[in-house]
Amino acid sequence: MSEKNTDQLDDHLTTAIFGPRKTNPDERRKYLGSLRERVALYIDNQSLRNPHTVTSFKAVIKDYQHRDLSVLINGKLGTGTTSPFVKLCAQNDLPFTLISDDSAHVEDDAAGLLIVAKQAINQENISLPVQKQAEPKKRGFFGLF
Repeated sequence: MSEKNTDQLDDHLTTAIFGPRKTNPDERRKYLGSLRERVALYIDNQSLRNPHTVTSFKAVIKDYQHRDLSVLINGKLGTGTTSPFVKLCAQNDLPFTLISDDSAHVEDDAAGLLIVAKQAINQENISLPVQKQAEPKKRGFFGLF
C-alpha cells in the first residue's frame, strides 16, 4: 500500500471513530456554536439579566432586520431572562434559535445572546451600545416643601 493510501485510510478511520474535524472548537464553545467572525452583536449572560439591556436591545434591533442575520439565545438561562428577547425577535421578524447544547454556559461572562450571520462579516465592535439613562431632575431647596 502506498503512503498516500495509508494516510487516507488513517484519516478515514479517525473520522469514523472521533467524528468529523471541527474548526475552532474553543471559539465555537464561546459563541454558542458560531464563530467570532460571524458575530454582529454579543451580549453576555450578566448583561442579559439586567433589565436595562432589554431597552438597549429594543433600540438597536431594527438595525439588524433584513440583513440575513439570525439570533442565538442561550437556552440554559431561565425563561424570565430570555423571554423579553424572544418576544422582541418575534415582533421584529428576526429568526432566533435557543441553544441548549454544550456550547451554552450559565457563567456571567458566557454568551447570552448573539446576532450572527451565515458567513464571515468580521465586525470589529460587537458589543451592545449602552443607552444613556435619563438623570432625574434635581429639585431646588423649595421643592422639598
